[in-house]
Amino acid sequence: MATSEQERGFHAGATADYADSATEPSAIPHRRDESASHRDQAARERDELATRRDREADTDDATALELEGPDGLLDRRTLAVRRAHDVEGREQASLSRERAKHDRALAAVDRELGERDREASRRDREHAGTDELTGARRRGVGLEDLQREIDRAHRTGENLVAAYVDVDGLKAVNDQHGHHAGDQLLQDVVEVLRRDMRSYDLLVRLGGDEFLCVMPGLTTQQARHRFEHLGSELPPGPMLRSLSFGLSELRDGEGPMGLVDRADQNLLAGRGAR
Repeated sequence: MATSEQERGFHAGATADYADSATEPSAIPHRRDESASHRDQAARERDELATRRDREADTDDATALELEGPDGLLDRRTLAVRRAHDVEGREQASLSRERAKHDRALAAVDRELGERDREASRRDREHAGTDELTGARRRGVGLEDLQREIDRAHRTGENLVAAYVDVDGLKAVNDQHGHHAGDQLLQDVVEVLRRDMRSYDLLVRLGGDEFLCVMPGLTTQQARHRFEHLGSELPPGPMLRSLSFGLSELRDGEGPMGLVDRADQNLLAGRGAR
């Protein structure tokens, strides 16, 4: 196991990366969102064009009606010209309405494709924010989620507790039994953590063997009761498996850095007291 000084250096390094990791780019979802916006704009323009065509059709129909009159009062030549204009106007009105119908159908297609783009963007963002190995939130996206939880807690006055969880001896497992065994240990840890977490609690993988659990509405004492037995729930492996954790409860005016750092310091203090 690393010395206390080594641990402090490692944890401090992870904390220093928070701000940078929270601004990770999501180029693909952004492009899909732009595509959806363009499709929405195209749909609006098609609908506007269809409305103009319908107005033109109404005008043509009205003109045709005005040209109708008491045939008996007209000479044959005038009557023939008037009827020709009448037919032309009605044909033009019919054509305008057909074009308007076609434009509205294309607008509907644009809207459907826009919705598909937005749904794909949502899935891309979700995938981009998920750690592929463990299924926990990745650090950058997870810290953005934490900021939203903190904003909500400050707004509502509800308690918010953070648990900084460290997987003991992961490096030794990797060195002695291979990275596959280490990966399995991390997956087992996340499975155990989720058992005692509610669906709306936040679970973030901060680093290789470090996780952050964020629990709205709990006190530190309630959270400690949940985490004290987690190590014993880990399934057996090639080496002794255990977890270390530290807790912090959100203070007035505090942000993500302060909350997480205090949980980290609480973890280190607990190790030092062993």
